Amino acid sequence: MAAQEQLRLRRPRTFCDRKDVLNELNDAELIKRYRLDREGILFVTNLVRETLARPTARNKALSPEMKVIITLRFLATGKMQLCNSDDLGPSQQTVSRVITETLDALSSRPILAQFIKFPITPQETQRKKMEFVQIAGFPGVVGVIDGTHIKITAPKEFEAEYVNRKRYHSINTQIVFDAKYKIIDIVANWPGSVHDARILNESGLNRFVFGRGMLPDGCHLLGDSGYPSKKWLLTPYLRPRPGPQSNYNR
Repeated sequence: MAAQEQLRLRRPRTFCDRKDVLNELNDAELIKRYRLDREGILFVTNLVRETLARPTARNKALSPEMKVIITLRFLATGKMQLCNSDDLGPSQQTVSRVITETLDALSSRPILAQFIKFPITPQETQRKKMEFVQIAGFPGVVGVIDGTHIKITAPKEFEAEYVNRKRYHSINTQIVFDAKYKIIDIVANWPGSVHDARILNESGLNRFVFGRGMLPDGCHLLGDSGYPSKKWLLTPYLRPRPGPQSNYNR
């Protein structure tokens, strides 16, 4: 057995040729497989290039571009096996490690802060209000809030807490977006069994942004009936009367 192990360690490692998808596929094919064109893939790569780069090329280390491409393929399909079937080269074990590494880099605070930012200044909030007014004449709205369940594999710990009311495992994710569908706030750390109202109550929006008056007066969020009505959170009338209440709901 010891002799077999020594022979295995001495055996030279073999590497599969990796497909150069950025240069072999056109933009339409890239979008079909990875949901982004060449420019988009390079844009994402440049965000995390320094974090993903390896100081050496020994053992044909994966480039930052290849790590992003593997991750995008997984995100586009949800299936790790398809990352291998694309002839990208790495083993499934490597693919799993690369996806974790890349997602950790992309979800770091410095990266998120570049794209997800809640309007605070009078200029920012006024611009958001005007964008909503142009949709339906509704005044004072800076964002719309809702929860969405992101399906996950059943975790090994506290499994029951992740089962939502539709009986599958999920992360209940609170999202606030503006009139142009851009995410301006997100909370993605609560198990699926937790109600939207509790997530809001524990969030920074409730405790700090609105709770401590960080916004100018007259700024509101819109939410559905799953949320409690607050001075800064407008929800529908459950039994609207004809006239102003029905108009408000509409």
